[in-house]
Amino acid sequence: MQMDAKPEDREQIALWIQKFKTEHKPGPDGNLIAVDRVYLGKKGIAGFQNVHEVKRLKKDNPFLWDKLVGPAYEQWQKGKAIPRDGLPLEAWPAITEGQIEMCKTMGLHTVEDIATATDSIRQKLGMGANTLIQLAKSFNANKDATATANKIAGLEAQLAESAKAADESRQLIDMLMAERGKAPGKPGRKPKQDLDEAA
Repeated sequence: MQMDAKPEDREQIALWIQKFKTEHKPGPDGNLIAVDRVYLGKKGIAGFQNVHEVKRLKKDNPFLWDKLVGPAYEQWQKGKAIPRDGLPLEAWPAITEGQIEMCKTMGLHTVEDIATATDSIRQKLGMGANTLIQLAKSFNANKDATATANKIAGLEAQLAESAKAADESRQLIDMLMAERGKAPGKPGRKPKQDLDEAA
């Protein structure tokens, strides 16, 4: 997930959500109460796990809550999978099953995650990491170019539609002017001859 952050918040950007889990703990009255927890991993560090109570995290770390945990938690509560920004690795034909498993242990779940991998992650991915990262960057560049081309095509279609509407309006105005006995033309100043007659 790409986020703008202050230097002191950058460490948190490397975090990723491994899972949410509802656990139970004794409440003040001795009865068990449900507590939702979020398990966070750190990109590039296999085996790293940091567990937080969701309610406390929301209060204690608003940056992490707003940028990463909060939106995913809402989706999880609705029974949906944890959302990931980008194309899932399983849908990308340039990667093998073994590479997918290796990437996931390091918190890389999308092509975009691989494209933005740090040098330390590159070293941990081992042989073929440079090629894989370059393929991911190329994929993103092509995806961005396609999105831009689609946006331009959409704007051109809107412009053509506006030009068509303007032309239809002009034709309607000309028709109404003809019905009133006035010559169609551009609105504006009266011809000089009309001005002389009026004086």
